[in-house]
This record gives sequence, structure tokens and C-alpha cells, in this order.
Amino acid sequence: MELRNKAGLTWLMAFVGVFAALAAFVFWGTWSMDVAPVMPDDPYRWSSSAAEAWSNFWKGFVSSGKVIPTDVFWSGLIVSPYFCQELKYVSGVFLSALGLAYFLRGRGLSHLASYGAGLLLAFCGYWLTLFSAGHAGWFAMVSYIVFEFGFADRAVRLGTLRHWLLLGLFEAWASCNQQDLWLLFSVFVAAYVVWCCVRERTFPWKGLLISAAVFALVGLPNFRAT
Repeated sequence: MELRNKAGLTWLMAFVGVFAALAAFVFWGTWSMDVAPVMPDDPYRWSSSAAEAWSNFWKGFVSSGKVIPTDVFWSGLIVSPYFCQELKYVSGVFLSALGLAYFLRGRGLSHLASYGAGLLLAFCGYWLTLFSAGHAGWFAMVSYIVFEFGFADRAVRLGTLRHWLLLGLFEAWASCNQQDLWLLFSVFVAAYVVWCCVRERTFPWKGLLISAAVFALVGLPNFRAT
């Protein structure tokens, strides 16, 4: 995704608009500030006040050491926790769609093809059944893992340090949820990294070590907990 030019920004805004319209249609009836749908696999305990929510969030951080960006939005610290019950699913779908578009744009596909594929991924029927059941871990994990394919491609092809850092960082964040499927998708990411190295005829061992170090450092608290 190139946002350095007006066309790139226009396509991004169009994507956000179409996604918002589709999300409003799919999740219509569940958005509310004072009620939340009953999800058998996603029990939730609300804090009685914002102060208690922040206190619980801080205690969880101190005890585990895990820092996951999406947890701030999912825990009810910013808006109503009832609203956040749906927000965590919608945000996971949105980030996954954006991650696929980011990857495909890096491979040279057009804006239409890239964002269109992202929307198809976001609103495929299987994901909607996971929302109704309450499989929040899947949405948390996949919102990070999809971006990794784009980071891997750019890291190997361009040799940029930031993409190696982001690859390790997102892999660590993804590991904090749905560990069984995370392990499976991590194999896919690793296989894609190998393919990129073969395609580019290179072995960027420094970048691989940096990415592995970031993954180990950020993911260590989660590994200890699990």
C-alpha cells in the first residue's frame, strides 16, 4: 500500500468506507453501549468502573509482562466494554483485510485486486460463524499473522531492518492467542520466508537472527505463562 501519493490514500479511504458499510450490515443489531451478545466460547467479566478496568489491566501487565496493542481496545478501557465485545471481532477482521492488501500490494497487484481480496477474506462465511460462537482468539491471532507475509516478502526482497523487526514483533503478538492455530500458521510463514529466500537467491541470516531475537524477547512472558 502506497500512501505517499493521492491515489494510494484515495484507495485506502475507499476500502475503509466499503468495509465500514459491510461491517455495519453484518454486525447490525449487536452494536450497543449497554448490551452484548451471549457467546458460549467467549465469557466476559465486566469491570464495575473505568478505574477498576485500568487497575485490572495494569495488574495483568505487571504479573505477566505481556504487552499486546489490541488488548487496550478490547478490554473496555477506551469505550464501553459492551461495545468492545463486538469491536474486538470487527477490528480483527479489519486488520486481517488490511494485512492481506498490504501483502498483495507489495507483490505488485493493483489496488482493486489487493483491497478486493482483503474484503473477501474479511467477510468469508466461515469467519462469521466464529463470531457467533465467540472464538475471539482466532480474530486476535490472525489480525497479526496476515501482516507477517507482507513483512517477510519485503524483509527478504528489500533487506530493510524495520520489516525484520516487525516480522518478529507481530509473530510474538500473534502467539498470545489461539496457540494451536498460531503454530500452524507460523509454519506457513516460515515456509514463505524460505520461499522468498529461494526466489531472491539470498540467505539474510542477520535479518533472520534479528527477527528471532525480537520474537523471543517480546514473546517470552507469554511462553512462561503457557
